[in-house]
Amino acid sequence: MKALLLIISLFVSTVQAGEISPFTSDGCSSFPDGTVVQDELWLSCCSEHDKAYWQGGSYQQRLDADLELKRCVSAVGEPVIAELMLSGVRVGGSPHWPTQFRWGYGYPYPHGYSQIQSPSNMEFIMVLFTSGLVAIIALLHVYFLVLEMFFWDKPLGRKTFKLTADYAKASKTLAANQGLYNGFLAAGLVWGLLLGSAGTAILLFFLSCIVIAGVFGGITVNKRIFFIQALPAIITLALMLTH
Repeated sequence: MKALLLIISLFVSTVQAGEISPFTSDGCSSFPDGTVVQDELWLSCCSEHDKAYWQGGSYQQRLDADLELKRCVSAVGEPVIAELMLSGVRVGGSPHWPTQFRWGYGYPYPHGYSQIQSPSNMEFIMVLFTSGLVAIIALLHVYFLVLEMFFWDKPLGRKTFKLTADYAKASKTLAANQGLYNGFLAAGLVWGLLLGSAGTAILLFFLSCIVIAGVFGGITVNKRIFFIQALPAIITLALMLTH
């Protein structure tokens, strides 16, 4: 088990080295700093929140900072605004986004969360789980490659895709091209995993491509494609962007 964790941990993102830049704050970013009457009503809450985001840290520290933002805005009499802001920062503040207001924005992108030492830590478990999902999606697309490039007109391929012998033979070349594209998607995911935190943007790009392809295939060819190809990628993207 320890050996397995060690192998998987090679794919886990780690904090990137680099000096932190001087603190800067853009207030509440693209969100208003207050109401029409009091235009800086919760600005101080955002400034304190920015200080936490600037220096970064662990997943738990980010969650604590976001909950403190909600508490602070609620304390000035705006509980609804507080809920909206909490939802916004939980998604938009992910360290995986290359934005100026991401978690750990004081460091060069990508920085990620603080390095985790204990395999029992929930953050480490979530990273392992997400990395495992990415690996499964990559293997799934390797399987698509094999089916479409080598078994399209064979009994396995014809049964899987419900093809007649004549149609399978006539479309064999097109299927091989499609299989090659799936291979590129798998290669992109493996590349992103091997790069660790430096590969986060690569994983986001290739997972997004898979979602688009799966949704398009589900609409134009067969609804099963959405559930087999797009849905796992959507779930993985959601986990990456909310943790």
